[in-house]
Amino acid sequence: MRASLILMPLLAVAAAAQRKCGTTHVPGALKEQARAFNRANARSAFPAAMAANRTLVVETYFHVIASDETEELGWVPEDKLQKQLDTMNEHYKQTGLRFDLKETTRTVNKEWATFSVDENDTTVELAMKKKLRKGSYAALNVYFRPLGDGLLGICVFPEDVEKDSDEFWLDGCQVLHSTVPGGSTANYDLGATATHEIGHWLGLFHTFQDGCEGGDQVDDTPAQADPTQGCPKGKDTCSGAKYPGEDPIHNFMDYSYDACMDEFTAGQTTRIFQFWDKYRGRHSNSTRLSFF
Repeated sequence: MRASLILMPLLAVAAAAQRKCGTTHVPGALKEQARAFNRANARSAFPAAMAANRTLVVETYFHVIASDETEELGWVPEDKLQKQLDTMNEHYKQTGLRFDLKETTRTVNKEWATFSVDENDTTVELAMKKKLRKGSYAALNVYFRPLGDGLLGICVFPEDVEKDSDEFWLDGCQVLHSTVPGGSTANYDLGATATHEIGHWLGLFHTFQDGCEGGDQVDDTPAQADPTQGCPKGKDTCSGAKYPGEDPIHNFMDYSYDACMDEFTAGQTTRIFQFWDKYRGRHSNSTRLSFF
């Protein structure tokens, strides 16, 4: 599912003022599926109990796309890619997920490195991904490149797709190259951008999705009116008895600084496995599920 984009003015890579994710719109069908899962969870504790005891290994591919072989213009060195993988695995350890990196590709192509993401014109994006993408619909492909347009990342929600359709090829996550651990994007240089974007690939919404009356359709993430900037202690944008709990500023699906993010909730873990089983799991024999 392609997400609608809301872009902020272009920011200098080395001094991004705030997090900006391009995955801002959740298609109605996916919201309805999340509501259906929520209703099922309310009727029975079984989904949560099963998710708490599951592990999942996700076949993963990294793609570095740069204008030349300098880090400034997109060429992410191997040690920083390894740190990014380690960070992803550390962040998702609490959910039972592990990312198994099968291959890293490297491409010097200025057009592919710098094109603007445009849901109405995917010509360049399709050309890039048809050349580079690997694996089934259950395989995670992460494209590190100089995104531009103020974006730190953008990813694609799961859906029912046909093999070799445009939706299949467009699947995956694009991540600003300078957000890897040790990168040059201030406050977003610890690798949490990839973690956040992969959350969307797995089916998670922003914690502030649609404000206080909307939400991410996960019961244990408190209501939140707007995205967090920085790491403001005590932030509580949806107040009153109807909205218990402060904003989940430490959640990976908010917009806080990387150093502020350290959690997925048990409900989000349940949602990850529910979406996985419905959309991605059946597409791969190499991705393994196990039960304790």
